[in-house]
Amino acid sequence: MRRSCAIRGSVSPSIDIHAEFFPVETTNARCNVIYRTISIAGSPDDSRRDAIEGIARARNGRAMWRLNPSAGRSYALLELPDGTDLPELSIAPTEVAYEAAVIAWAVFPTVPEALPSLYAALGGPGRPVGVLACRPCPQGAIVEWDPDSGGIEIIMKVVDVELRRFCSGRRAQLLSPLTPRLSAKIAASGMSAPEIAADRILELLIDA
Repeated sequence: MRRSCAIRGSVSPSIDIHAEFFPVETTNARCNVIYRTISIAGSPDDSRRDAIEGIARARNGRAMWRLNPSAGRSYALLELPDGTDLPELSIAPTEVAYEAAVIAWAVFPTVPEALPSLYAALGGPGRPVGVLACRPCPQGAIVEWDPDSGGIEIIMKVVDVELRRFCSGRRAQLLSPLTPRLSAKIAASGMSAPEIAADRILELLIDA
């Protein structure tokens, strides 16, 4: 059972912010490491990025980023030694932190009239298992989900079913950094997803 343990009123020495965490059961990609994902509205400024990266480095970890101006949302994936506590990782009102490596994916219908149905299907009470949030973005929708609770294949099928009702095509964009395990899982699924291409997986392997 997923539990919520929101922590409010936590203050960083340099930034007055509050924390709100959404734990998700997950298996980490690397041995003896844990992952945290921070979903950020817009693009973080240099001071915010430095603060997040500094907290990760101080604990012998690292932060990986994907900034997405066209979608209006950015993501930081923190890789940290197992057992790391992050009392200093305060989260701003425009941010959400997940205690897992989540995947964020934006879909842009070619028929804008399909968007309300897409929001309802992915963000309503009947949304697919594993979907953590569905957020509007310019001309599209952002889906954040826990890949250990629900597969991307189901989410893509829901998207395509809704879009077919409007005779709409779609353009998709991967928004979040991926762990090596998630890259391998996506590659092994055999799905056709040009936004998660082989060169992206190679990039991750080189970075590892």
